[in-house]
Amino acid sequence: MLGSISLIPGFIAFPLGAILVRSGVSYGVVAVFITTLMMVGILTLPLEAKYFGWRVSLLRNALSFAGALLVGLLLGVFL
Repeated sequence: MLGSISLIPGFIAFPLGAILVRSGVSYGVVAVFITTLMMVGILTLPLEAKYFGWRVSLLRNALSFAGALLVGLLLGVFL
């Protein structure tokens, strides 16, 4: 959830992910954080809904969040 409400650019998110991994956070958790950070936008949702409509915006965010959880789960299983 933290990744979906943060507004952090990618050039900061990836080094932050590396720091988290070095600190003992699992790859799956870091993957979910970075994926939600890049794909899910709670704070930008009203602006997105203005241009695409609430239905499309909510669906895109929900699918992106579910995809992020799936990526984290798969990384947790295979790494």
